Amino acid sequence: MNSLQNRANAVMAFSISAIFCLLGAIAFSALIIPSNPSGAVALDSLKVVTGRYDRNWVDYKTRNNEFANTVMRIDADLSSLFHWNTKQLFVYAVAEYSTPTHPKNQIVLWDTIIKRKSAAVISKRGLNNKYSLIDVNKKWTDINANVTLHWNIVPYVGFMTYGHSQPSEGYAFPLPSGIQT
Repeated sequence: MNSLQNRANAVMAFSISAIFCLLGAIAFSALIIPSNPSGAVALDSLKVVTGRYDRNWVDYKTRNNEFANTVMRIDADLSSLFHWNTKQLFVYAVAEYSTPTHPKNQIVLWDTIIKRKSAAVISKRGLNNKYSLIDVNKKWTDINANVTLHWNIVPYVGFMTYGHSQPSEGYAFPLPSGIQT
């Protein structure tokens, strides 16, 4: 005959197995929920300045780095990404470009975290880049970049999924090599 401890163990093992099956079903069902997000980023202005990377960063050889300062506008409707398994969205604007020495470069210009469906419609004007737009080669000469909007869906249970705006919604712009202070 089974003891009380053996019966409790069997009930707990069955309960844990049932919970994991339920969580697996939740994780896979969230992947098939249809969504129709849209987003676009456009640059209003671009200014290249020359200077040091940071006043606390000591590198006396590279005092003349070129930085790009941007002013952009973002229009996006990501409310269709929110469903019963969405905890939050991580939304960010990325500048993507290539150079002869580095074929694929990506720099995050701006980001935000959206925790509610009511805040998932973004219409921002006059946004400055939140992070430095600096190239590894320290000079912006004859580089064309596309700016696109990316998002990550952080679920309560399951897989983190990614998405981005269509390449046609990106904004191609030349980064001049002129020095402005």
